Amino acid sequence: MDDLLTRLENTSPDNEEDQHIISMAASWLGRTCPVIPHYQTNISKPQTDFRDQLQSCLPSLNIEEEKSLNSLPPVDLLLPDHNMVIEIQGPSHYVSGDFNTRNGSTLLKIALLQKAGFEVIEIPVNQLRSRDSIKLYIDQIKTRVDIPPQGHGSVLLKSGAADEKYGTAYI
Repeated sequence: MDDLLTRLENTSPDNEEDQHIISMAASWLGRTCPVIPHYQTNISKPQTDFRDQLQSCLPSLNIEEEKSLNSLPPVDLLLPDHNMVIEIQGPSHYVSGDFNTRNGSTLLKIALLQKAGFEVIEIPVNQLRSRDSIKLYIDQIKTRVDIPPQGHGSVLLKSGAADEKYGTAYI
């Protein structure tokens, strides 16, 4: 780890990706990082659309957007009253953009959030293309924040749909 931190100190300020990954690794290991990386926020249209849909279904739900937690890269949506994070995962979060295999920095961020006590819900952006799919995600979030889903035809996905290795909730 000392070698990695030395590498970070010698990393060009333009190489933000290396700084972010090494900073998260230091956090995972409980080590002080010699720099605090600057994270640029990026609010995507799918993120905005999902937030708007969620807020319209649950008007009293407190939703924060692009919030940095514990010196980690910002999370897409934070439900602070429920200690829950919702990440809308675009192709850049996956190896080869395939929506099958998450990349290392995404896995590390999710693991650090879970280690800090947050429930993390990852939603692959390709799953937000239909109203029915969005409704399924919102119904699942309602259940997790103890608000019963409304209307006929609400479907709750089985809680067994989780990434066993990393404990990430998929809905």
